[in-house]
Amino acid sequence: MLDRSKAPGAFPIEKIKFPSANKHILKNGIVVNSVNLGEQPVFKFELSTKAGGIHSDVAGLASLTAQLMKRGTSKHDALHIHQSFDFHGAFWDIQATLDQATFTVYGLVKHFGALMPYVAEMIQMCIFPEQEFKKELEIEIQKNKLNWEKTAYSASQIMRNKLYGGDPYGRAATPESLALLEVSDLITFYKKTWANQIPSIFLSGKISNEEIKILDATLGGLTFNTKEPLIVPDPIFMEPSSTKETREDALQSSIRLGIKSINRKNKDYFKFSVLNTLLGGFFGSRLQKNIREEKGFTYGISSSLVPMYRSGYWAVGTDVKNENVAETISEVKKEMQILRDELVSEEELSLVKNYLMGSFTGELTQAFDIAEKVKIIELEGLDADYYDQFQDQIFSCTPNEIRDLANKYLDPSKLTEVVVGGN
Repeated sequence: MLDRSKAPGAFPIEKIKFPSANKHILKNGIVVNSVNLGEQPVFKFELSTKAGGIHSDVAGLASLTAQLMKRGTSKHDALHIHQSFDFHGAFWDIQATLDQATFTVYGLVKHFGALMPYVAEMIQMCIFPEQEFKKELEIEIQKNKLNWEKTAYSASQIMRNKLYGGDPYGRAATPESLALLEVSDLITFYKKTWANQIPSIFLSGKISNEEIKILDATLGGLTFNTKEPLIVPDPIFMEPSSTKETREDALQSSIRLGIKSINRKNKDYFKFSVLNTLLGGFFGSRLQKNIREEKGFTYGISSSLVPMYRSGYWAVGTDVKNENVAETISEVKKEMQILRDELVSEEELSLVKNYLMGSFTGELTQAFDIAEKVKIIELEGLDADYYDQFQDQIFSCTPNEIRDLANKYLDPSKLTEVVVGGN
């Protein structure tokens, strides 16, 4: 009989072989990566395409286009499409990030064939009604105004701008820039991107050949102009700077510290992830212990390594009382410098490794989560064994390597500093 008075034993985490996806090519050349795992008859469909912010000339255009794609096609109006998805118990959304745009559908496998024709329609047959555009634009302008009133949002947007300048990675939509958009801008962007660029599809859940056949009969029947790939030049980083934006009624200040860094294609990325986690990437990190637990300046502080397709940056974010801003920034720089000067203990490093490996293994239990990692490999052009390399690099990381990476990437003098809040 199980003795419930004793806690389960703890064991070291061992390397786990990353599951491989099945690859299929539809008759028009679309590549489908599928992960067949799980007993429940559900699926997650993701179509990713080159229709992100980096592919547009105006901040906010990609996101607004994605939203308006839900407002009807030349075959069915918005009401019919929404009612059809609702009738089949499916959740769906279309979103654009800086690097890409994604059409996502969750549903029951038995309804897959009923839903995919609507997806195919919206990829190439959206009509962008003028009245719907005006209503959605007004909603987006109001949401954008509210966002800019938040110190945390403002600080994050300003920091990216200070890092990347006029590059698409550095642009941020404003109420004024959104107000200049016209429905013709969305139509032009849609035709250039969604309707023209061959996408990638990621399918996960209880998947069989039947779902692949349905994709071939629907999305496989679309025609794309593959001779005109969208190529965006690499960004140019700006020089480090310091920005203070005062909000008279703000009781707290949002601090964002950023520094140009690397993305997943760089060989240092794996072990830099260990360094970042140790410094500010989990609840037991050094920044949490110093700024939150010892100083009591904030409810939370974190650092993050932000990898994007064309670049990457490292950032620290927190909110503190106005009178604690200067000391908080000073303490962050101090913690960075300590990692550059001193070796981390084997005990602390082991704790961080176990945390990272525990998080990683926890993300390999669901087909949907595995498909997310497959998507990263495919869209970012990484090696097929990327996540096997990740585990090897985590296990082999040493205190000396942590110090070397801190000296290479975490120079406090190169930080871009942004503070938005009270005096």
